[in-house]
Amino acid sequence: MVHLGVRSRTFSLRVPALLALLVPTATIQAEAQTKAYVTQSDANAVTVIDTVTGAVSTIIPVGAAPAQVAVEAGGARAYVTNAADNSVSVIDTSTDAVVATIPVGVSPSALAVTSKGERLYVITANGVVDVVDPAQGTLVTSIQLDTSVGFPADSGSSGGLALTPDGKRLYVAAGRIHVIETATNTVLHSFAAEMASVPDVTNIATSAAMSPDGAVAYIGVTRFNMFNSGFSAGGSVAIVDTASDTVTTDINIFSLPGAITLTPDGSRAYVAIQAIWANTGYGAAFFQGRAVYVIDTIAKRLASWIDFGADGSAWFEQNTPAGIAVTPDRSALLVAIPRISSIAFAGVNTNLVNATTPLTAHPGGIAVVPDAAASLMPYVLDVAADTGTASVDGGTAVDDVLANDRLGGIGPTLAEVTLTQQSSSDAGVALDSATGAVRVAAGTATGNYQLAYQVCETAAASNCADGSVDVTVHDRFVIDAVNDTAVSFPGRTVLASVLANDTLDGLTATWATVTMSQLSSTSIGVSLDAASGSVNVAFGTTPGAQSLAYRICETANPSNCDTAEVAITVTPFPIEAADDSGRAPRTGGTAVDNVLANDTFINSTATLATVRLSQVSSTAPGVSLNITTGGVTVDPGTPVGTQTLRYRICEIATPTNCDEADVTVAVQHLLITAVNDSTRASSKTASTALASVLANDSIGGVRATTANVRLSQVSLSPDNKSIRLDVGDGSVDVLGKTSSGTYLLTYQVCEIAMPANCARANVTIDLSGR
Repeated sequence: MVHLGVRSRTFSLRVPALLALLVPTATIQAEAQTKAYVTQSDANAVTVIDTVTGAVSTIIPVGAAPAQVAVEAGGARAYVTNAADNSVSVIDTSTDAVVATIPVGVSPSALAVTSKGERLYVITANGVVDVVDPAQGTLVTSIQLDTSVGFPADSGSSGGLALTPDGKRLYVAAGRIHVIETATNTVLHSFAAEMASVPDVTNIATSAAMSPDGAVAYIGVTRFNMFNSGFSAGGSVAIVDTASDTVTTDINIFSLPGAITLTPDGSRAYVAIQAIWANTGYGAAFFQGRAVYVIDTIAKRLASWIDFGADGSAWFEQNTPAGIAVTPDRSALLVAIPRISSIAFAGVNTNLVNATTPLTAHPGGIAVVPDAAASLMPYVLDVAADTGTASVDGGTAVDDVLANDRLGGIGPTLAEVTLTQQSSSDAGVALDSATGAVRVAAGTATGNYQLAYQVCETAAASNCADGSVDVTVHDRFVIDAVNDTAVSFPGRTVLASVLANDTLDGLTATWATVTMSQLSSTSIGVSLDAASGSVNVAFGTTPGAQSLAYRICETANPSNCDTAEVAITVTPFPIEAADDSGRAPRTGGTAVDNVLANDTFINSTATLATVRLSQVSSTAPGVSLNITTGGVTVDPGTPVGTQTLRYRICEIATPTNCDEADVTVAVQHLLITAVNDSTRASSKTASTALASVLANDSIGGVRATTANVRLSQVSLSPDNKSIRLDVGDGSVDVLGKTSSGTYLLTYQVCEIAMPANCARANVTIDLSGR
């Protein structure tokens, strides 16, 4: 089952059929002796209905596919557009006979006639308004409208026409709002049916009606929205000030409007709803309308609706209204319901259907013969009793006595009625006639009091009704705001609502009974959300004891208040800096790539996005922390040995939440590598047995040379004066003829810059006898 929401009312598509609920034909009204003309397109006829009895009095054959009907103000003639044969039938209302047929443009639809029938205006296909002289039965001229933007054919309508009572201006709702000066038959203005243009929103004028005084034109507007989120549709009634020809008010009706009609005095406008765009959960689509909306034209608001039900449960089985008209005495609204081939009569004072007239064919347009002499049926004033309470401190016992009252079936406002206090059993209990509120003065004794008031319709000062209000004045309620405690990390809601343990008159305080405000806080990060009652601790709030004070006050008695405190222990997020160790040569380098690699914040690896690094101390200036990378570096020349750097990590959001750790750095000598060698030479002659012992030795990862190391011979075994290490170039030389055999020479390589940094190696020398 699909529900279509309109303000607070829900339309359910699954309801009994209208005909099963309504009385067939009944007495509709008692005074206005008039009749209604109803077009029946598929019967090529106009049916005449007696609006007193609801009976069909006659059926008048007209042209093919009659669409709309209009009656001149004097009531002598009715005019019917025949869409299929491009003509207008003229009916003499005294005989209910067609007295003339006037040719017009293609597919005529909406029409309007001046008060005495001097001119007839017909909108035809392609946005053309034909001007007809009914007396001569001739076409005077045709006026082409601008249909380049939003012509109403796009929305299933051909547009609407409304004449000012003096006949000087014709307002055409055809995509845009076009204002025609009838004296010259020219378009004076053409403007969009909107107060302001909104991107991706198209407003299409589709129907029109004029207020009895001609000051306001009511334009039905279909609205299409093409936003990024997708397509949707709705509608409104635009109110056009005819003095300035501007849209001054837009009443959202959330639906696609059809025909519009007004009561004879213009106090109500009725809008036939053609469709409603709805999303059922299975998809979005247009659903047939089944109601007429009631607009309070005085307060310019959607005030009520009249539901015509459904002839089944499907979306396409709704009893959608077509033509609508109000009787001259304002007693009933006549609505054509094509689906059930009936005219429904709805009470203006009840907004309920109370009878129907069955027809032989589907009805379309409808017009009622005007009767300027008819007395308007008064709107029924239904004033309900009120009750209220207030304390001895004073306050408002009733917000608005009109809230449960009705004027003609709708809730009145001070735009439609006046309020007058008639009496009060205590001077401290009084009605504010400007707002409708009943207020109790401070100091009024406890007890029960009665106030009497009168409601009178502004437009009909003699239409009045009396109302009463029973007021109970009680002692001040005990209000108790109770202290709260909480423990929380920063960035958390520590209490869902401080009201949870607060009371008013022994009952749990609620948003309906109290208001709330924050008085103070020890930290800007600790705050109260007065809309929900929650207490929040922001990121960056200093850990430790914090407190917040708040006040609650009785809504009905704002001077009745109490205060409480929320004590909050803000716990810092866990942060841990872990010790590190690393090494680097004394020539410089990186000892630790990132000290944060084994540090944690909120049980995850600390990063430079969550913590801030700083160096606390270092035992050597050359050992330092790079706070942008977390690396620990050693500068060239830093003393060899163990150095210690201390650093601190602090939470960025809460700079006082910190921890410290040490980095142990081993500053090392340059690594000297002396590699053993072996060589062969002759014992008979002098020669160089090895070019250099340094050829495969290194210091600090580079080749050792006499420029960076110092060589010395440690020993030679067995001893031989003819074998020598040349410490100047690193060569091993045989100085002359000597004994053959194998010799072991041990040498030492020492860093020139640090003579204590040494390494040793052996050279095996094989001297042959050759």
